[in-house]
Amino acid sequence: MEDCPPGGCISELATQMAIILAGKQFIFTFSQFVIPIIISNKNSCLKAIKPKMQKKKDAVKKTKTPWERDYQLAETRDVFAEYLEMVIQYGFVTIFVAAFPLAPLLALVNNLLEMRLDSFKFVAQLRRPIGFKSKDIGIWSDILAAVGKIAVVCNAYIIAFSSDFLPMMLFAMDFRERNAKRKNMLSGYVNFSLAVASPEMTGYSEPCRYWAYRDEQGSYNLFFWKLTTVRLLFVIVFEHVVLGVVKLIDIFIPDMPDSVQLRIDIDEIIANDILNDDESIKKKFSSVGTNTSREAKKSSAKDPKDVLTKV
Repeated sequence: MEDCPPGGCISELATQMAIILAGKQFIFTFSQFVIPIIISNKNSCLKAIKPKMQKKKDAVKKTKTPWERDYQLAETRDVFAEYLEMVIQYGFVTIFVAAFPLAPLLALVNNLLEMRLDSFKFVAQLRRPIGFKSKDIGIWSDILAAVGKIAVVCNAYIIAFSSDFLPMMLFAMDFRERNAKRKNMLSGYVNFSLAVASPEMTGYSEPCRYWAYRDEQGSYNLFFWKLTTVRLLFVIVFEHVVLGVVKLIDIFIPDMPDSVQLRIDIDEIIANDILNDDESIKKKFSSVGTNTSREAKKSSAKDPKDVLTKV
């Protein structure tokens, strides 16, 4: 495996991202749409072989109820695969967005297409799923939050170690006095970034130039160590700034709108009032029942002769 040059392997990473998001993602989405159709229509190829039997089957189908026809569709699968697909796509888009800026656009196009395909698949190609209540998406929310934090660190390292941004900035600062009279502050950068390999190192009669920050003996020069320090400082500053901004957004923008929270509070108050009213009604009925039982006991405890004299 070849090592990355000082400029980084950002072009190779961008190519891989384009293949994953523009090729594999659409193929996977298309396969998810085609497989239920094949499963639900697996006997359709018999129409050309046995037309008479197919006519009888069509007549029987017409007499079937909708739920009987729906039972012949493909069985609904667990949504774990759907969540996993979205999490993987979110990871690719956020972690390597610095290397391939078109990743969010391709993901948006894919999701718009998959949204319509999934709606058709769940309505016409799969059995009706059994619904159940859920407060949120569960553990997937924590996974997405962890992927987001990892993405901040990865993008910081990609910008610092796989691009020419920091080397150019450091070169412009170190040689600003020399290039002050020139309009281009990066004049001589390409020649500076190419190290010289002596004939004793290569075995050739003429010296060779290669992309590195080394001296003629092959050891790293002072600029390389300055650049490494600047890169590490950039990673730390970038990470803290981005995570700080995310934390501020999380503080000032609530997860639930105020109108929705107000409606939930009102519903809780109404539910508590109904429960309190039910308890008070039960207490009234229980008190009435005890009074009637006491009166019945008193009447049964009286002497029958007294009752007859009153009559």
